[in-house]
Amino acid sequence: MFGLGLFDGEKPGGPSGGPTQNETQHVTPTGSEPTGDTPTPGGTTPAEEPTPTPDEGRKPTEQPTPTDPATPTPTTAGKSNAENPQLATAVYCLDVGEGSSTLFCSGTTAVLIDGGDAKTSAYVVGFLKSLGIQRLQLVVATHYDSDHISGLVGALSAFSVDEVWGPAYEGTTKTYRSFAEMIGKREVSWVLAEDGQTFAADGCTVTVLASSVPVRMIGDSDGEVDPSETGEDTSLAIRVTLDNVSILVMGDSGAARERALVKKGALGQYDIFLVNHHGSRYSNTSELLNAAQPKYAVISVGDNDYGHPAKECIDRLQESGAMIFRTDLQGTITMSVEGSEVHPDKAALADPYEAVKGGSEQQVEHPEDVSYILNGNSMVYHLPDCASVAGVMRRNWFYFYGTAEEAEALGYRPCGNCLGKH
Repeated sequence: MFGLGLFDGEKPGGPSGGPTQNETQHVTPTGSEPTGDTPTPGGTTPAEEPTPTPDEGRKPTEQPTPTDPATPTPTTAGKSNAENPQLATAVYCLDVGEGSSTLFCSGTTAVLIDGGDAKTSAYVVGFLKSLGIQRLQLVVATHYDSDHISGLVGALSAFSVDEVWGPAYEGTTKTYRSFAEMIGKREVSWVLAEDGQTFAADGCTVTVLASSVPVRMIGDSDGEVDPSETGEDTSLAIRVTLDNVSILVMGDSGAARERALVKKGALGQYDIFLVNHHGSRYSNTSELLNAAQPKYAVISVGDNDYGHPAKECIDRLQESGAMIFRTDLQGTITMSVEGSEVHPDKAALADPYEAVKGGSEQQVEHPEDVSYILNGNSMVYHLPDCASVAGVMRRNWFYFYGTAEEAEALGYRPCGNCLGKH
């Protein structure tokens, strides 16, 4: 079951109850005028109860405070009786191309951090369904770029979700609006993350190390600061633990944010590091790697025009002694966890730098329980025995375990050959 999904020829194989002074305050992102789909704490509308909003004038490291008259309590409207089966304790770094999506499982708890872009949304949903997941106890957006949150829209639509965490700023894109509207539609509690905020269940703990810091507060000794960075580095810095294994997730964080965390001693050591910003040369500094000392480093990356992963980044990772994994060369990376031990799956153990790059197709035997195969380019879904598929998986083709209606809800249309209509 491990690693089912995207494959190409280059790859070898609660907080519950209301917050107190020391707990998370549940507040709602602001921006356009509220609508009936805009999520509000407690499932209320602005007309029923004042909606807490971040203060636009606050400093980046300050936390938003709720407005009078009362501190909101988290809603339970988005929860259901859906339960997961017993899940393997594992980290799944999903192959979502030039994006990021990571699933953490332990007991009956499933936590999804980021969801990839729109093209791979169906793959994310299908992969989770293949594990039997029906409920996500926590969904986290490290930041609101489309290659991290588009797939979360699909996940929110397909699964019961208890709570969503995100950074305290408002996105300006259509994708962000879709994300916000889906949270409102499903009546899920939306929390603007604060430093120290913690979720814990079934041996899985998620802690926010930092919610926002100025990006230019510390110089970049490895090279110039990314010229695209302005104002704040908005990606959340998160520590996840499964049993006694620790994982560092920082989204698209840059060099200055990394050094700020090192300077304040907020990091500690990690077993697994989800490499920042898809292996950007402006991230993954020597200071961060020396502090975190990861045993394993996973780069979530796909075809791109940015030079990811950069040679400078690879060199620093190799110098740190971390074992490097790449989703563009190895597909979805599965790491099982047992106590303090990490066990990468067989496909992940293949050396990505010795992978044979002999073609764009790979003959495979499709899983028996797969419902459809999706073409992420044409947005068409096929039966597994369709002549158009014929046992060949290509880049941007995905296994899907849901229904035809669910595939169409994600924007796919049926194949005219095997399903008889367009």
